[in-house]
Amino acid sequence: MLRTVLVGLGHVGRAVLRGWERVPPELRLVGAADSRGRFCDEAGLDPRELLSRKAAGDYDSPAERPTWQWIAELEPELLIELTVTDLQSGEPAVPDMLAAFAAGAHVVTSAKSHQRSRAELQRCEAAARAAGRLFLDHAAHLAGVPVTEMMAGVGMRVTMLEGVLNGTTNYLLQRLEDGVGFEQAVAEAVARGYAERDWRYDVEGTDVGLKLVGLARRLMGGAVLDLEEIRFEGLGPGRRGIDGVTPELVAALRAQGKRLKLFGEVRLEGGDGAPALAARVYPRTLPLADPFARVAGFRNAIAIHGELNGTRMDLFLAGPGAGADQTASRVIGNLRHLVELLRL
Repeated sequence: MLRTVLVGLGHVGRAVLRGWERVPPELRLVGAADSRGRFCDEAGLDPRELLSRKAAGDYDSPAERPTWQWIAELEPELLIELTVTDLQSGEPAVPDMLAAFAAGAHVVTSAKSHQRSRAELQRCEAAARAAGRLFLDHAAHLAGVPVTEMMAGVGMRVTMLEGVLNGTTNYLLQRLEDGVGFEQAVAEAVARGYAERDWRYDVEGTDVGLKLVGLARRLMGGAVLDLEEIRFEGLGPGRRGIDGVTPELVAALRAQGKRLKLFGEVRLEGGDGAPALAARVYPRTLPLADPFARVAGFRNAIAIHGELNGTRMDLFLAGPGAGADQTASRVIGNLRHLVELLRL
């Protein structure tokens, strides 16, 4: 049995608890926490009861100390880290994960805080290696599209990734095409739990940039991008992503048989001797017949280009790119995979 702690009881955390019957029985949930308080029971917390107690604010103890201190004292064998990404401090996810590795725990996470810089990412990876523990952060990339897990079974050399990598902006652009105003579309996305209240994180392309960091690391030979190295472009001077988009612009493009999408891409440049990565996030106008233009709602799509022995290979994957249940499904899949690895 793995003594398991879950940190983060927002949309994704609650969805994981609702789907706990899909979690391997080897996991015993002994602790759960959010910014308001803590739950603890060495005999095991009941997920359904935990959801009710969370809704009622019936915590075992208040959140008087940082969660990393609480994790260090509990000394779990597995941390499920599902907190909201913080690009300024990396908290609480990065300190939580470092405390877990120091305690000898494996980590499964959907947070992207550790990808805010090359140094932060390498720090977490080094801590996992030093502890000899598994670090599965696949759920931080494309929500319900298991691209990084699937590509572990593909032997080609990946030379380029490109795609529609943010479900929130994809939904916003679709609603603008429906004639809905930008503010109303944002309010809808927030209310449905697909966008954070700080919606500029999605609209300005920061989320896409973080996903490029993780995808490149997993799929392009372990090369690590720094977020500051990614070129962010926009719809005009001083803008990033789709900031400034209007229903009128979207309608004008539609009249021309075109559609606007927020795109992310990363290329492997240079030869095998000195490979380097070049990445950008930008608004891209596509003909309506383009496969990426047909990706609707909160879905994502990614094209993976590569080669093996001089033979070109291309893959196109599409699926749910945002949403609590979609991300929770990926987290639970990672938990199942972790237990399978430990059984070997």
